[in-house]
Amino acid sequence: MIQALTFDAFGTLIDTGRDVLIEIARTIVADHRRGLDAEAFLDAWDRHFFAADPEQFQNLAEVTEDSLASAFRDYGIDAEPRPYVEMLERRWLDAKAYPEVRGALARLDGIPRAVVSNADDAFLKGILTRNSLDFDAVITSEFARCYKPRPRIFEIALDALRVDPGSVVHVGDSLAADVAGARRLGMQTIWVNRGGLRRGAGDPKPHFVVDDLEGVPPIVATLRGPRTMHAQGSARRKH
Repeated sequence: MIQALTFDAFGTLIDTGRDVLIEIARTIVADHRRGLDAEAFLDAWDRHFFAADPEQFQNLAEVTEDSLASAFRDYGIDAEPRPYVEMLERRWLDAKAYPEVRGALARLDGIPRAVVSNADDAFLKGILTRNSLDFDAVITSEFARCYKPRPRIFEIALDALRVDPGSVVHVGDSLAADVAGARRLGMQTIWVNRGGLRRGAGDPKPHFVVDDLEGVPPIVATLRGPRTMHAQGSARRKH
C-alpha cells in the first residue's frame, strides 16, 4: 500500500521547469548559432548535466555552468556560459508554485511527503517557504551530494520518511531524472507532462501520466483505496 509521496520541485511544483531551460537554449541559439535546433541543444546540455561525475560533487550553479560549457563545445559555440547561467538563476529565484499545486496537496493531506530536487539547499527551501509549500522533508542534491537520477538522493528521502521504495509514489516532470531514478529503486512513478511531450521509444516508462498535479490525488486514492484516502484526507497535517 502507498504510504508516502515524493515530489520533484521545478516543473512539477514550481513553475520553472523545462520551459525555462528551453527559453535559455533558444536565447543561446539566437545569440550564437541561428538555425540550430534549440531542443537538440538542450538535449546535449541535459546529457552533460546528468553525466556529471558523482565522485566530484558540484553545487547546482557549478554543474549547470560546466555542463553548458560542454554543450557549447559540442556545437562549436565560442561564448562564456556564465551569463546564461545567471539568466537561468534569476528566473529560478522568481519562481512561483503552479496554480493547482496547493489545492492538489491539500487533497493529499495526511500522507507523508518529501521534495526530492536537483537544487541547492537554501535556494530551494527559500522558494518553498515563499510559496507556503510545506513538506515533511526536503532533500536536495546539495544535501545528498549527488543528483537525480542517482539512487542516493531518493534513498535519503525514503530514510527521512521511514518507508520502503515499494510503498512510495514519486511525482516528477523529468523522464530521465524522476521516472528513471525512482523506478530504479522500485518506486511507483507519476510523470507530470505539462507540455504534452511524446515519450520516445527509449525513454523510461512511468506508471502513470498526468497533465498537472490535479491528476495526482485520484491516482493516489486508487492506489491507497477510497477508505484510507478519505480517512487520511480528513485529518489536517500538523507541523
